[in-house]
Amino acid sequence: MNELTIVGNVTAEPVLRMSEQTGRGVLRFDVAVNRRRFDRNSGQHQDLPPVFHRVVAFGPLAEHAADSVEKGNEVVVVGQFADDSYEKDGERRRQVVLEAQVIGVSLRFGTAKFTKTPRFTAGQREVRDEVYDGE
Repeated sequence: MNELTIVGNVTAEPVLRMSEQTGRGVLRFDVAVNRRRFDRNSGQHQDLPPVFHRVVAFGPLAEHAADSVEKGNEVVVVGQFADDSYEKDGERRRQVVLEAQVIGVSLRFGTAKFTKTPRFTAGQREVRDEVYDGE
């Protein structure tokens, strides 16, 4: 799997929408990743223009991130690039997005308190008190 990890600042409030097809949450936000390069001639670091990434999250991750991530937060996002093609005004457009598998608020400049949600996420099974009767 081609995973990518980025660390950067959220540039605007994340937007959460519910998918009409699946009813699952879809979250979109942009992250600005600052870059530096060491210049051997001057012996100093130079700031380069930031790189902006569009991040997309789905399902419970989208809903949890919408409650936790705000404009200006430094975040860590782990995911993989995905093609997000769409049509607008009769013209086919293509955008590469970072489809998030993990989103976390950076603790470099602040603190956070984790709250576990009672919802089940993909891959988890509900434990039932029912007795299996073999049918």
